[in-house]
Amino acid sequence: MAGTLREQDLLEIIDQQAQRFEHLEAENRALKAENARLKKRLEDLERKSRKYAAPHSRETRKADPKPSGRRAGEGLFTYKRAPTPEQITQVIEVNTPNTCSLCGFSGELLFKRQDKVWITELAAEGAQQLTEYRVPVMVCPACGSTVRGVHPNLAADQYGSTAHRCGPRLKASLQVLHHEVGLPQRRLPRVLELTTGIRITQGAVTQGAQRLAEDAGPLATHVQTLEADLRAAAFVHHDDTGWRISAGQAWVSIFRSAQTVLFTANHQHTNIELRKVLGDAFQGVLVCDRFKVYDSKLLDQVKQQKCLAHLIRNADEVAAGEQKRPGRGHEYGLRLAQVFRDGIKFHQRFHEGWCTREE
Repeated sequence: MAGTLREQDLLEIIDQQAQRFEHLEAENRALKAENARLKKRLEDLERKSRKYAAPHSRETRKADPKPSGRRAGEGLFTYKRAPTPEQITQVIEVNTPNTCSLCGFSGELLFKRQDKVWITELAAEGAQQLTEYRVPVMVCPACGSTVRGVHPNLAADQYGSTAHRCGPRLKASLQVLHHEVGLPQRRLPRVLELTTGIRITQGAVTQGAQRLAEDAGPLATHVQTLEADLRAAAFVHHDDTGWRISAGQAWVSIFRSAQTVLFTANHQHTNIELRKVLGDAFQGVLVCDRFKVYDSKLLDQVKQQKCLAHLIRNADEVAAGEQKRPGRGHEYGLRLAQVFRDGIKFHQRFHEGWCTREE
C-alpha cells in the first residue's frame, strides 16, 4: 500500500514537472517573441530618425509658388544658341504645306520664310547626333495666316525659343540616369556634358519627365500594358506605404505578380485605386493585408489570401500581450504563429522539389 502511494506520488511529481516544463517553454517562446518585437520596434524608430521612405518635405506648400523658367518680357533667351554648320550631322527637308489649317484653303501657298529647328539626339553608338529640320513657313493667300510645314518628329510649337529640343532617346536616357541609377537632377546636366558634350538645363530634365507621364505618352502606354498583365495574372500581391505629393499626404501602392511589378502614387488609399489597376473582373487571387480597404463589398467576388507575414506578426503581438494574463492565450498565439511559419517552410520545400503536394 505504502509502495503504491509512493509510486503515485512520484507520477504526480513527474506530471507536475512536465506541466511546469511546458509552461516555462511557452513562456520562453513568448519572451523571445516579445524581444524580437521590441528589437524590430527599436530598429524602426532608429531608421525613422535618420531616413524617410518618402522624399524630404517641410509638410507645407508655398502660398505663391513661382513657375519655372524665364519670365515673359524679362531678359533675353541666350542659353540655347543655333548650332554651327559644322555641328549638323543630318539635314531633313520638310515638305511644303499646301493646306491652310485655319480656314481650310487648299492650293499653292505664298512663301514667307524658312525656319530652322533642331533635335539633338544620342546616336546608337553613343555619339552626339544633331539633326537640322528646315521647315518651310508659308502664308495663306486667302486669309493671310501662317502655315508651317509638318514632320512627325517635330512638335507643332517647336519654333522660336523652343526650336532646339532633345530627342526621345536622349530624354529616356536622362530619366534612366535619374530614376534607376540615382543621379540627382542637378548633376545630370554636368554628367551629360562631360560624357557626350550635350548641354541641357535641369529644367529640361524635369519637363521631360512631366511629358513622359502625360496621358497617351510612352510611359502611360507602358503602364497600361503592365496593368493588363496584372489583370491576367494568377495572383497579385498588393500593399501601400505612406508618401507625399506636393507636400500633401499620399500613398504609394505596389502591385506584384510573378512577372510584373507596378508602383502607383495616389492621393487616396481606397478600393477605387485598387480596382483602377486590377479592374472589376479580376479572376486571380489578391494577396493583401487585413486593411479595411479589402473588405469593400465591391471586392466580394475577388479571392483573397491574407499575407502570412502580417498574420505571424499579429499572432506574436497577441502572444506578447497575453503573456502574463491567466489562461493559455499566449501559448495559442505562439502556436498559431508557428503553424504559419511551418506552412511557409513546407511551401518553399514543395517548390524546391523536396516533397509532394500530398505530403
